Amino acid sequence: MDLKTLPKAPDYTAPDGWIVKPAAPTTPVDVFFVYPTVLFNDKDWIMDTTRPDMRAAAMETIKTMASVFEGQVNIYAPMYRQMNLAGLGLSDSDAAPLQEIVHSDVWRALSYYLKYENDGRPFFLAGDSQGSMILTDLLIEHWGSTDAEKLLVAALLPGWSLTSEDLAINPSVRMCERSDQTNCVISYNTMAAGRQSIAPTLKKGALAVNPLSWSMDSAFVPAKKNLGSVFFDSADKATTYPHFTSAQIVDGGLIVQPENIALVTVQGGHFPEGVYHAFDYSLFFENLKVNIAERIDAFTHK
Repeated sequence: MDLKTLPKAPDYTAPDGWIVKPAAPTTPVDVFFVYPTVLFNDKDWIMDTTRPDMRAAAMETIKTMASVFEGQVNIYAPMYRQMNLAGLGLSDSDAAPLQEIVHSDVWRALSYYLKYENDGRPFFLAGDSQGSMILTDLLIEHWGSTDAEKLLVAALLPGWSLTSEDLAINPSVRMCERSDQTNCVISYNTMAAGRQSIAPTLKKGALAVNPLSWSMDSAFVPAKKNLGSVFFDSADKATTYPHFTSAQIVDGGLIVQPENIALVTVQGGHFPEGVYHAFDYSLFFENLKVNIAERIDAFTHK
């Protein structure tokens, strides 16, 4: 692994340090969004954030994931030197230099946002996959010492795992157990029944929140509670499918039964069949939107 010639670190005081950052806030609430893994090539361990194709790939996730916040919050999304997906397959010691880079960039970006951009507004943290991994780690490491805790509406971090052991390390981090709870974490990993053991991002002992009930129990929640799954075509055109899937937490995984498997099948995808990692937002898109509004209302009136 050659890390001698690292891509230049993003400068968060400059516009190109961000994929999205409003010139001026238009709503009284923000979201700090960290994009998922978009670096899949067989050449680079670490993303060069100045490459137009990498910026475009990161921007796609703003359109298909962070857009769940659109119209309700100001979106702040930093560029960061993420690690290649292949980094997930490395041993902890081999991955450590890569992890240090990605965590350092996002922590610098979050610190900059809190100091210079936030201006006392309530905010969400949000990510998916690698973005959720980084934010989860940063919460465990730093939460309770930033003086921003009181402003957190919630952290929406699907596509990675949070365990009871993680929560024991830092009692300031807690899971969301009801739809109007604030200053808490929403975490889940979607998959078909029986695929828990092959889901790469599902840790042993993972805790989960069901986005159709906003509880952590194992109750089966029928598809009629799903307000709409939203899928995006290659031109980013969105199509909504009400009642597309049920959801149930089983052995840490969020088990879903999509009515059309073709819509959650990625040809040549990077995850095993039946692991719907790429659709953690899409499958519950409309429920997420409604819940974002509910948590904002709860935060505002607490």
